[in-house]
Amino acid sequence: MSAISSILSRTATTCAAAILATGIATSAFAQKAKDTLRLAFTDPIGTILIYEDSKPEGGFMAAAVFDSLVCFNSASGTIEPLLATSWKWLNDTTLELKLRDDVKFHDGQPFSAEDVAYTLNWLVDPNSKLRFIENYVWMDRTEVVDKTTVRIHAKHTFAPALVRLATAAMPMLPKHIHGDPAKRAEFGIKTPVGTGPYKADYVDSNKGIGLTRNANYPQGSACKSPASIGKVSILPIPDQQTQIAQFTVGNLDALRIYEKDQADMLGADPRVEVTGLQGLGFNFIAFDASGRSNTKPLLDIRVRQALMRSIDRELITKSVVAGGNAKVTDDLCFRNQIACDQTAKPLSFDRNAAKTLLAEAGYADGFDVELLSTPSVYGLAEALAGELRKIGVRAKVDRATFAAYRDKQRLNKQQILVNEWSSGGLPDSYATSEYFFSPGPRDYWQDKELQALSKEGAATLDDSKRRDIYKRIFNAAVERAYVLPISTKPAVFVHTKEVQFTPGAIGTYGAELYQIKWK
Repeated sequence: MSAISSILSRTATTCAAAILATGIATSAFAQKAKDTLRLAFTDPIGTILIYEDSKPEGGFMAAAVFDSLVCFNSASGTIEPLLATSWKWLNDTTLELKLRDDVKFHDGQPFSAEDVAYTLNWLVDPNSKLRFIENYVWMDRTEVVDKTTVRIHAKHTFAPALVRLATAAMPMLPKHIHGDPAKRAEFGIKTPVGTGPYKADYVDSNKGIGLTRNANYPQGSACKSPASIGKVSILPIPDQQTQIAQFTVGNLDALRIYEKDQADMLGADPRVEVTGLQGLGFNFIAFDASGRSNTKPLLDIRVRQALMRSIDRELITKSVVAGGNAKVTDDLCFRNQIACDQTAKPLSFDRNAAKTLLAEAGYADGFDVELLSTPSVYGLAEALAGELRKIGVRAKVDRATFAAYRDKQRLNKQQILVNEWSSGGLPDSYATSEYFFSPGPRDYWQDKELQALSKEGAATLDDSKRRDIYKRIFNAAVERAYVLPISTKPAVFVHTKEVQFTPGAIGTYGAELYQIKWK
């Protein structure tokens, strides 16, 4: 963090602390009496159709307003019914699903197999021109068997198919609205009709989003529960410090916090609670081992090992990562994810050993390197750069916007990446393997063996065989000093004591709206 940025951050935090100290917001805190939950988004939402806007906030909204075909129970690690009541593989590439016959869209129209076939066929239609088409390319076509039965025909064997269908990133759409080209363009804004636990009253990039509880939700279960709170108002407030100020004067009931000092400061108020929800997120540092960025020292595994050994992950986790329940992790997957396994452990923290490795590699005097960081981990990146500097490596941080980070990555300018990864909200080891080791702009290792194993894992239906494949991938990633997991990454929410956040969300936002309740 630059000196100026540090001063501005401390000034804003001090102002918020002063507001808290005055106690003027006591009577305004919490809208429980009005049964209206007030939240804020840093990134304004122009549409709540996740197919068009796939940011974490989009997933949060998609799970609230829409439903997927099936549901992943993070507690049991199993796929459970939602819009579909049962399913079976007729062969390696044909999945048949039976659907509920008692579900209605928010406008009262019945949900049926026609809506499922329409949605899935629209996703694979080249004319749809969707940004994350890789999420859907495994499907060839979907056919209607009868009113409550569909068959999904895959192009090839795809083991994570059911898990894909279980995420908020695969909501079912109403054919009678979205299928009309005249209405489709503004579906996520003017007519966002779904079957989910909340109905959308309005979606406006300036005004925000208003939701009302869906009282008719027969598909609700322990896996995806009906909504509890009557109304939700979500305001677009781009600046975190402004959000904090609005919270402290009682205009918000909860907000997501990214910096530990902010969470600690707000949590000191007796009217406030801080809840850390551990989903599928972890912090990591990754090194360009393939030379894409022309950073010669990083081609030497001894240098990468030295950088890994220079990092006191225990200290970093305790001092930088917010949430209170964050912990050091050695793994690149979570054990409640399907097919997760890893036995290799990163090299232990040893600063003297790190300096020895640098000297052996010919860099006793260090070298210059840049850490590319995304907004949610700026503080972590600064702390890690400080660790590298302690062994003589002249590390600086590029505090990039998300768009700038993607551009730099694509243009072969990513030397060391500090980031968080939430498994894309996909509770399958495939997600992490695909994210790091499939060919593309994110692959700064270009390891042909891992690329082939990643492809094999996705095409293997036997869970025990898949687990072995991913163990080989994740072990190699650590042993070859490609990626060092730092800590788990809880989603941290500061809220009034009348609000209750429930653990168990797997989405990239870190919480599910239908799981938030009044105490």
